[in-house]
Amino acid sequence: MGKYKMKIALGLLALLIQVSIIYSAYAVLDATPTYLAIESDIYLSPTSDITYIQESLFLPEKLMGEEDVKVIEGNENKSSLENEENGATIDEGSSQEGQHKPEKEIIEKPIEGPTKQTDNSLSQHLNPYVLEIIKTYKIGNGRYPYLLNDDYDNYNGVTTTLYYQNQVLLKAHPSGNRASHCSGITFEVFYKAMQARNKHFGIASDDFNGMTWDELFDFVLHWYASLGPKSQSNIAVAVEKYGVGKKIARLEDARAGDFIDISRENNTGHTAVFLEWIKEGDKIIGLKYWSSQGSTKGIDYHQEYFNIPSPSGKKYGNVMIDKVYIARVAPINQYKPFR
Repeated sequence: MGKYKMKIALGLLALLIQVSIIYSAYAVLDATPTYLAIESDIYLSPTSDITYIQESLFLPEKLMGEEDVKVIEGNENKSSLENEENGATIDEGSSQEGQHKPEKEIIEKPIEGPTKQTDNSLSQHLNPYVLEIIKTYKIGNGRYPYLLNDDYDNYNGVTTTLYYQNQVLLKAHPSGNRASHCSGITFEVFYKAMQARNKHFGIASDDFNGMTWDELFDFVLHWYASLGPKSQSNIAVAVEKYGVGKKIARLEDARAGDFIDISRENNTGHTAVFLEWIKEGDKIIGLKYWSSQGSTKGIDYHQEYFNIPSPSGKKYGNVMIDKVYIARVAPINQYKPFR
């Protein structure tokens, strides 16, 4: 009997030792967090040049909440280029108690059709679509910097590469920095608004009044004022040549959502989405617009003044009031044949 009790005691002791070893190993494993990677794009506001950084944030799985895991699950198979093409922007995450928090996406609002009319007489024109499109660009924090250069083979002033009839039409900057200039961003808005309206009316997205790729590219060259003097190559010439719109001759007839091309006394020019006139009494002295410009370090709202004398005799600004071109895109059923 004594030997039997001794065997039982030794067996229990061995079992306790095994349990202790297993518990210690589990504690060590449990104290070692599992790490998951999030690909994140951080866009820094440019100073002397444009900086683009891509990095991986590593988050201990135990410290992530349900929302954090969803962020990872939604992006684990997406490259930064795919996020870029989908119009996603990234805000910098905050830290808490020394731990990194995941960066959150701001998804730009999709455009299905006009949601608010500023002028009922233009409800079938492109204007309401244009005004909705510009709201989808989250301005500020260097998200859409300004860049004008002559590297035409690789960059054409648009924030994302544009395709028409399965061919590249205009190229975004190869760095992925979403840079733009005035001609590029205004054409990009025109392009997106045309596609949105086509979708709303059940028309193919790559059917702009029946234009071929070559014809739309010629349209672009006119829009960019690249085919001769401004009087012969501008946004108004483009929309009239290809039957999708008309030139607005009188300043008083301009409406929000029109496109406007201005020239200045210092031999510079600008293209923008027109918003409203700045007036002194009934006198037009300037304009408010949306575009991409160096003075705002990229896409933003801005205003300028015309080179007309104020009551003191001094000019309000340097925009030449007699060198303004305004284009309005017509309703689809008012397109004109152009061949």
